[in-house]
Amino acid sequence: IGARLSVLSQSELYKAIRHHHKNDTRKNTHRAVKQALDTIEATSGSRPPPSQLWLALKKRKHKTLTQKWCAFNWKALHQAHKVGEYWLHTRMKDSRMPCTECNAPAESLEHILLECRVSHQELVWDLVKSQWELTGREWPCINMGLILGISAIQIRDPDGKVNHALTRLFQILVSESCYLIWCLRCEWRIGREANPMKRHTVSEVTARWQSAINKRLRMDWKLTSRAVYKKKALPQRLVARTWQLIAPNLQYINEKKIEGVLVGMGIERRPPGRNR
Repeated sequence: IGARLSVLSQSELYKAIRHHHKNDTRKNTHRAVKQALDTIEATSGSRPPPSQLWLALKKRKHKTLTQKWCAFNWKALHQAHKVGEYWLHTRMKDSRMPCTECNAPAESLEHILLECRVSHQELVWDLVKSQWELTGREWPCINMGLILGISAIQIRDPDGKVNHALTRLFQILVSESCYLIWCLRCEWRIGREANPMKRHTVSEVTARWQSAINKRLRMDWKLTSRAVYKKKALPQRLVARTWQLIAPNLQYINEKKIEGVLVGMGIERRPPGRNR
């Protein structure tokens, strides 16, 4: 390093070691990151550096992405989930690797999130699409690249400026929906022992999705409390702009009274006013 050990601190030594250490990127990780960046460029018109994907998962700006999702997304970028070809060279490859319900040779993460019938992914994405269309924006084609790069995606206005509120809403809807699909699959595959008679029903999945989105809405408003979170509190204006297009009554509530707003398909919104 070229410095005396007696005058270096532990922090400086650690930074020097990290600087000189060569990171060998795994082929699968490099392929997944490239797929995410290609999709972001095609969708947003700009290509962020690879480091932005990782920093967004680490910093979780404005608490848009949950900690559970960031851990899930990080493993997905590294293709570290124990699905599909992970079981290829194990004794359980015949029972764990294929998706017998769909006759797919490998139950990959992409298959679970975008193709599988058991995970109810098609129903969940229809629910997301119906909510997003309330914003007046076109629903993009969901693919694995978009899911992997959701932390760095940007929704732009016709003039080319980034719409931070719509970007945040899109990231929340996609990340929460993906994680729900993953949870439904794991519940059926592990908790219900892949029993065809114990699949989740349409009404159950719909209720679970609505509950997940409502939970995020309520959590957002709780995080705007300056009395509790001080300087780390979310700006109320940002939260209002994020949800106002799919929850019209949002401007009439605050973090102390949020039970009046529900997000879901076919749910009637309550009118404003004390005597509603």
